[in-house]
Amino acid sequence: QQDVTLRQSSGSSTATFNAGARADLAAGYNFTPHWAAEIEVGFMWDSMDKVGGVSLNSLNQSVDIYSVPILANLIYKFPTMRSFTPYVGLGAGATVNTLDFQNNSTRDSDTCLEPAIQAQAGVKYAFNKHVSAGLAYKFLGTPNQRYYLKGSGDSIVVDGAYVHGIFASFTWTY
Repeated sequence: QQDVTLRQSSGSSTATFNAGARADLAAGYNFTPHWAAEIEVGFMWDSMDKVGGVSLNSLNQSVDIYSVPILANLIYKFPTMRSFTPYVGLGAGATVNTLDFQNNSTRDSDTCLEPAIQAQAGVKYAFNKHVSAGLAYKFLGTPNQRYYLKGSGDSIVVDGAYVHGIFASFTWTY
């Protein structure tokens, strides 16, 4: 998760994140040997580290963002005569995002639905015609995420969330 700008009634500040986690599951169809389409669903978790340069741990606070991306991807596989297949892809869809705030005495959360885009590039190695493994880079971007925290009566806007990830994959083809 890249750094983001948080906007709320008291002003704006930069938030930094700890390394998060993401897992995806995709099902697709190969239209040709080079073109494929897939539906992908995933789960992401990112934990804020600092807001305005101040560690949330020092304030006995935590902010986690949980996201479920739901995307339709179009994949192009470059032709090769070897077991390695490089590919690129573009996707679009939405993310369901939940911001969870905790401090010593309160816990508050809100959920929003935002459009999302994704770009990916990687390489797969085919062990046989049914099984392959790969390594990929994915970039996922969403516009502003808006959350309303009932406990404080304040709204928080996360200005554009951009997530970069390196993925290992396993593919079974039938």
